Formats: sequence, structure tokens, C-alpha cells
Amino acid sequence: MNGAASELSPNRRRWLLAAVMSGLLLAMLDQSIVGTALPTIVQTLGGNDLYVWVATAYLVTATVSLPIYARLSDRHGRRALLLIGMALFLLGSGLAATAQNMEQLIGYRGLQGLGAGALEGLSFILVADLFAGRRSAALQGALAGLMGVAFIAGPLVGGFLTDHVGWRSVFTVNLPIGAVALAVVATVLPASVGRSERRSTPLDLTGIALLTLGVGLLLIGLNERHLVLIAGGLVVIAGFLAVERRAVAPIIPLKLFADRKVAAIMIAGATSTFGLFAGALLLPRYFQQVRDVSATHSGLLIYPLLLGILVSVNVAGMLIARRLEFRGTVLAGAGLAALGALGFATFDASTPDWQSLIFMGLMGLGIGPALSGLQIALQRSVLPQQIGGAMGTLLLLRQVGGAVALASAETVYRAGSDPAVSTGTGVLTIGLVGSLIAALALISLPRGAGRLPAPAMAPA
Repeated sequence: MNGAASELSPNRRRWLLAAVMSGLLLAMLDQSIVGTALPTIVQTLGGNDLYVWVATAYLVTATVSLPIYARLSDRHGRRALLLIGMALFLLGSGLAATAQNMEQLIGYRGLQGLGAGALEGLSFILVADLFAGRRSAALQGALAGLMGVAFIAGPLVGGFLTDHVGWRSVFTVNLPIGAVALAVVATVLPASVGRSERRSTPLDLTGIALLTLGVGLLLIGLNERHLVLIAGGLVVIAGFLAVERRAVAPIIPLKLFADRKVAAIMIAGATSTFGLFAGALLLPRYFQQVRDVSATHSGLLIYPLLLGILVSVNVAGMLIARRLEFRGTVLAGAGLAALGALGFATFDASTPDWQSLIFMGLMGLGIGPALSGLQIALQRSVLPQQIGGAMGTLLLLRQVGGAVALASAETVYRAGSDPAVSTGTGVLTIGLVGSLIAALALISLPRGAGRLPAPAMAPA
């Protein structure tokens, strides 16, 4: 634990935890909250041809900036980067609520996402700075569960606010909560927490530029299903990797991948949540179009997926912290997620709702251990000064993996002619592929590689 962090009183640590959890919740909600508000927004502002860009602008800037914030926080401390991110997020939220046309809204959403990258990445890293031992593992599980809650709850919250308050409230709701979180971080968090790199170390500006361009092109290409953009993004990312191999202080520390355990954790982290993204995209559409329920009702019907994640993410975190072994727990989860995905093999319009709810619950129970367990395992598998870069890389890969899962699920869905069967095929294919890749990555590790070192005891 960082020296400055260890000197904080338990009460101050609790205040900081509440602040970063609030920030993470807002950032993750805003990835999905606008989905149910967009039809109303388009009716008000016009620009139906720009529909998808309201979500894409946020996703791209949040994903690209996430590892950059994480890595720069090693140099300048967590507080400085977190405050910058919070300020940008609040500014973007306030401006988005005032947008007079779609072009403005897209620009403001991009600014909002630029701040969200700090909230999404630094929250997990700061918990590792502030807490140790089983407390850290439990909190990592809680944060990971919060991500799942926000991702699935976003459409329901967005629909409720749009129906009862107005679409601009989807953005203004961030302001009071975010302002309080910013004030707590500014007054309670010491500036030196997380600072482990000398400022004289050369900054990897070329790597930052190539990462931004490459991941941006890739994400936009995936969202638009534009092969030229995807190919361009992959070419730029190849150039980025070449630059990172020679960089003194790379944004993405490639030497981490030389450790087989870390490499397996990264691969599993990128693919283990495929079923979550596919289910959250396709199932609400099925319930609305085929079962003819409201948007709010469809959001409630996918709650078994959410509840499964909430239960298993915390149980897995506690098991891993107690047993100091992560592979068995995460592999068991991958098996459950695959079983849930297989349940959609015969899915069609006549499938009883209770069956789909059971399959969703199994998928949620299986995905949860990967959300919490892989983050705990990664933190225990790298040196303290590597946590920023390692966590930033894991979260980046999870975001990119999510974009791949969403684009692939939509492609599978559009290839079919029956909405119900296409939904089942999409969840089955994407969920099963993600679980299998994650499982194979972990199975490939040598015997005993799943064991973790005992952590230092948490302060009182």
C-alpha cells in the first residue's frame, strides 16, 4: 500500500470509497443509459442518421482514455488524474443537457466519455492503493458487480427518467452526485497516492497518439461494421505495439504479457463478458418486439442476468481471497456461463419466459467470477508499481472485447430472418465463444499457476 494511503484514517478511506464508487456508477450508467432515451432525443433534435453516434462517441473516448489515465496516474498521482476526469465528465454531462442539435450532443458525449475513462479505470486502481488483504478483494468484487449493475440498469433508468422527467435529466442527474464525489476526492485524497514514476521519465507521446487513433478506428469500425476502418485500426495498433516495445515508459506495458499468468488473465478478461454484452443487447429487443412488452418491462425481464452477476461477483471475490487461488473459481464460472448460453440453442417465440430467465441467471452466475476474480488475480500477480498499467490494460481489453461482442451479436442477429431465433442464436454463439476462449486461456496455464501470494494485512 502507498505510504500516503496507509496514513489515511478509516473514515477518510470510507469517504473516498463512496466517492469513487459513485463516480464509477455514473460512468458505467452513461454507457447504456441513453439507449432508451435516444428515440425521444431524435424526435426533439432530429438527426436520425446520427443516432448511433451518440453512444459511439462516448464509448470511443472512454475506452481510449482509460489506459492513458491509468498510466499517467503512476507519474502524477491518482488525485490529479481523477480530478481531471471528473471535471471533464461533469462538464460534458452539463453541456449534453443543453444540446440544441445532434452534432452538439455527439461532441458533448465525446467530452463526457473523455472524463469517464478516468472514473472507470482509476476507481479499481485506487481501491488497490487504499486497501489490502481480503478487504481489497471484497471491494474489487463490489466494484466489478457495480459495473454489471450499471450496464444492465442503464436502459431502465434512462427509460424512467425520459418518461417521467425528460430526456435532458439523463445527463443532469450526474451533476449533483458527481460534484459531491469530486469535492471528496479533492479534499480527502493525498496528491502523492499512486505516484511511483519519476516525472523526468520520457512520456510515451507517440504511443498515446497511436493508441488513440488505432482503438478509435477499431471501435468505430466495429460499431459501424465498416471493414476498412477495422482494418485501418488493426494496422495502427500493430504500429503502436512496435513503438511500445521500444518505449522507456510505455502506456501499455507489453512486458507484462511475458508472464503466462498475466497474459492468460488479460485474454480471459477480454472475452469472459461476451455473454453479458450479447444478452444485454439482444434480449431487451426480443422482449419488446416479440413479446410486445414496454421498454421498462423489458429492462426488468433481464434482471436475472444482473442478479446472477451480483451474487457470484461477491461470492467469487471472497472465495479467491480466502483460498488464494483464482483459476478454479473463474473456470467454474466459465462453465456456468457456457451452460446458460447453451440454453438458448432452441430459443424461439414459443420459449416460456421462465426458461429464458433461468438461462440468463446461469449466465450471470458464470460471468460474475471473471469480473471480480481476474482483477484480484492481476493485482496479486504484478508488482505494486505495475498495478496502474496492468489494470488499465485489463480494463481496456474488456472494453474492446465488449465492442467486439456487441458488433458480433448484432451481425449474427441480422443474419437471421426470425427475431426470436436470431436472438437465441446470437446469445448462444457469442456467449459460448467468449466462455470457451476464456476457459482455454486459463486451462493453458501450468499446474499451480492459479495460486496467488498472500496479501499484506489491511490497516484498521
